[in-house]
Amino acid sequence: MRWFDSDFDYVHEFMEHWNSQRRKVRTASCIAGILLIIAGILTIVFPVGIFAVIQYVAAAALIILGIYRLVSYASVTWHFKDPMLIVTGILNILLGILLLFMPVVLTVQVITFLFAFLLIFSGTQKISFASRMKYFRIGHTGALTFSGVLDIILAVIFLFLPFTSALTLNYIISAYLILGGITLLIEAAGMHKLE
Repeated sequence: MRWFDSDFDYVHEFMEHWNSQRRKVRTASCIAGILLIIAGILTIVFPVGIFAVIQYVAAAALIILGIYRLVSYASVTWHFKDPMLIVTGILNILLGILLLFMPVVLTVQVITFLFAFLLIFSGTQKISFASRMKYFRIGHTGALTFSGVLDIILAVIFLFLPFTSALTLNYIISAYLILGGITLLIEAAGMHKLE
């Protein structure tokens, strides 16, 4: 563990690292957000006929989102690393793998609750990181806080939705993908150069 050094400018280190990586992260967030929204729309448009195909597309999107979270954790400076990014990244990857290999009956019953817990972890991580950035007087955290609150609200909705049919799972997956894509685009829009 590295100890706090009062003579070292941690905020400046974070700002330099952020400014050097901002465009790459912003582009990756925009691409991932658009792909998630497209996958969610396809899930709504073709709810029954191509459930298997949509299931594979949604699984791939979840795995990509999980990898994005792990890369995001690895790219942040040590003092701003949040272990919840690892948890949400691993949960996204596991959900994607489960979606690929589980039978539909089990998938419908298990995935709804896993989505809800994943969203709770993801939302609290975003809110926690935004408050940590505010503590260090780094602005433009409103989009991150908003997307965290949106994730938690969606988690509560998932916990109370009926999940007894594959059709319901389609709409749950589509809502998760579309809202996940929207929150990534909101985060990308809020990625400003730090002064």
